[in-house]
Order: sequence, then structure tokens, then C-alpha cells
Amino acid sequence: MLYRLSFSYCSHNLDSGTDDFEDRNNFDESGRCNSIFCKGCKKWVHKKCSGLKRLTKDSDFKCSRCQGTARPIDGRPQSEVQVGSDKLDVVASFCYLGDMLSAAGGCDLATTTRVKTAWKKFKELLPVLLSRHLSYKTRGHVYSTCVRSAMLHASETWPLTKPNLQRLQRNDRAMIRQICNVKPEDVATTMSNELLTLLGLEDLNLILKERRLRWYGHVERSSGAIKTALDMQVTGSRGKGRPRMTWKQVTERDRKDWKLSTTDPHDRNTWRSGVRSAMRAASQLPGRGSTDVDVAPVPAR
Repeated sequence: MLYRLSFSYCSHNLDSGTDDFEDRNNFDESGRCNSIFCKGCKKWVHKKCSGLKRLTKDSDFKCSRCQGTARPIDGRPQSEVQVGSDKLDVVASFCYLGDMLSAAGGCDLATTTRVKTAWKKFKELLPVLLSRHLSYKTRGHVYSTCVRSAMLHASETWPLTKPNLQRLQRNDRAMIRQICNVKPEDVATTMSNELLTLLGLEDLNLILKERRLRWYGHVERSSGAIKTALDMQVTGSRGKGRPRMTWKQVTERDRKDWKLSTTDPHDRNTWRSGVRSAMRAASQLPGRGSTDVDVAPVPAR
């Protein structure tokens, strides 16, 4: 059956083969018809996509896309919506306050955009980040303030998946290795934790968890639209497979990991101190203060 399907599809691309197959349906090895030829787009349409219960030899058949009844390929059923007296365009993605929002949901586009922005800031600050007149701690502070903050902008609202987190960590470690002047041949033998300690930085995953939990406390204490959106129940049928984790599910997992399930987020001072203490306990550094690892600047040659 695969041979028949591929052969019929290739015949459509060949001018010499199209005329030979236009007047008959495509059959599988058992002799049953499994596709029908569309006179509009000149392509073979499988039975499952034709909308027909039984395929017959129909020389005037047109698929749903040629009839104009199929949804657009990009998945958006309409190009604009009416809000009062204004018309708004329906787009696949747009930028709002520096954060990229996608119609498909998730934060794939947002993380990709912020990584590009971080690399732009990193290249602008290369003379400072690679200066031998500054200590590693000073360079780490500049990197955290100017580069990491650009990469993690609006990250408290991201329902990060594992590929998203790996993308952020991969680029973050690449910049840190460049600041510490790690040679390509030494990458495999150099531990990322040692470089983080050298620069006085904390792991990116811990920073993301802290941001999410602090924003979670703000949302729980709010009485506005963000609290309504958090508790909103979406109706409708669910597709096959496990759905993506929502932001609320991600924050609940963070609370469980940091043992904050019993801490009340409505008490602002208690919640902030609890998150700060859990962050310090989970961090490999003793705290957010300076350490005694290589604080002296490297002399210039």
C-alpha cells in the first residue's frame, strides 16, 4: 500500500504520469480503493480526508480545500475579529511588553526570542565581561544584571518544558564559559558548578523557580483579572495524549519541590521569606553574598 501511495503521489508531480492516473482511483494491495483524485487541485486525497463514506469513480470530485470549506493551513479559522467598533487582526504571534505570545500556546517562541536578546546584550558588553582588570565576581555581577535579566525577562509567567529549560541553560552556560575563558578542548572536563561558583552566580533553574514562586504569591494575593484567569476552567473536549502542563501546575510542582505547600502565599512577608529561605537552601552557594573563591582580579599582560 505504501508503494502504491508513493507511486501515485509521484505521478502527480510528473506531467507524463498525471494524465494516466486522473481517471481512476488509487487501490491498495487488497484491491480496495483508499484515495480519490481531486479535479480542483489535481492531487490524490485519502479516504479519511475526503469526507466520503465510500469511494467511487467520481470525475467531478473536489476536496474540501478546493470547495473553500476547510480550515486554513495555519489553523486560524478567521483573519480578524470585531471588538466594539474596532477590527483586530488575528496573528500567529505578537510581542507584548518584550514577551512573545504565540497562538499555539507555550513559551517556545518567547524563550527563543529572549535568548537572541541576551546574546545581543552579551556581545555589547564583551569588553567589560572579558576584561582582565575586573575580578570574576564583578564580571558575574555585570552578567547577572545586564545579560541574565534580559534573558529571563517575563520568565515568571512561562510554563517551561524541559526543551525550553535546556535551551536557556545551554546558552547561559555558553556565555559563562566564554567569560571564564574556557577553551573548547576543556569544555568536557570543566564543571558548570565550578564556573558558577567562580562568578558568584546561582543556577538558572533556581532563578526561574524563585521568579515563578514570587509571582505566584502576587497572583494569589490579587483580586483582579490575573486571579480570575488563574482560576478559569476551560470547557470542551480534550485531545489524545497528556496535555501540556499549565503554569499553575508548574508552580504547584515548584512548591512541592521546595516544601512550600504549607506556606500561606496570602501573607506577603511570610511567603517572600519562605521563598528566599528555600532558594538559599536549594542553592549550592551558602547565600547571595560573596564567597572566597577567586575574588582577586587577573593581572593584565
